[in-house]
Amino acid sequence: MMLADLARLPTRTEVEAVSELESCNTWTEAAVHSPTVSTARLAVPGKASGEYQKGCGAFKGRRLAEAEEHLRKAIGIYPDYSAAWVVLGQVLGAQHKQDEARDACERAKAVDPDYVPPYVCLADFAAVENDWEQVASLSKRALELEPLTNMYSLYYSACAAFHLKDLGGAEARATSAIKLDTWHRLPELHLLLAHVYEATGDLHAEIVQLREYVKSAPNSQESNEVKVTLAQLEARSAKQQ
Repeated sequence: MMLADLARLPTRTEVEAVSELESCNTWTEAAVHSPTVSTARLAVPGKASGEYQKGCGAFKGRRLAEAEEHLRKAIGIYPDYSAAWVVLGQVLGAQHKQDEARDACERAKAVDPDYVPPYVCLADFAAVENDWEQVASLSKRALELEPLTNMYSLYYSACAAFHLKDLGGAEARATSAIKLDTWHRLPELHLLLAHVYEATGDLHAEIVQLREYVKSAPNSQESNEVKVTLAQLEARSAKQQ
């Protein structure tokens, strides 16, 4: 490596600043702790970043048409804006424009192959289609890029392992993801572990994970069904004791 190349490497402060600007309470959070940042991500113009932030705010407020408008403006200003492509993919997905959404995440991966969020985004699409081999491949690549602090990649890797009958791998990755999920943003991890323990016949561990899910996501669509299942399992456990 030439000295000139070393001079162009971003400082840790620059990496953290870019990652925080991109974080949008979405897959883009998967890159917040990334140890590196590409030149393309460092070069985002201020005007494009401003449109991205407006789009992010609109997305969080579920104002999807407004979010799409701002994100497309950001991309219009800077076509290599990988974070904007990823969030646009989520916005389009929320509007049931699945083909366009997938294309947006593919574009993000094309403009920055070492950026984690596109792989997580595409893994989500593959999971919806039950293409677990593809989920495994995409999450593996995401974990290669950021192995230590990426709970989203671990979650999809665990899902793939479960559906591909690797129960030990599913348990290990889901447990690691839960340790990282200090804000309980992925309560689905507890449901996944409950399924793992159901498959292995560990009734006590299954009950523990269902309780954690209800605690973390009391108002979710699945919560009532989970509560019924939990009551049945608790009754069975009481009889066994």
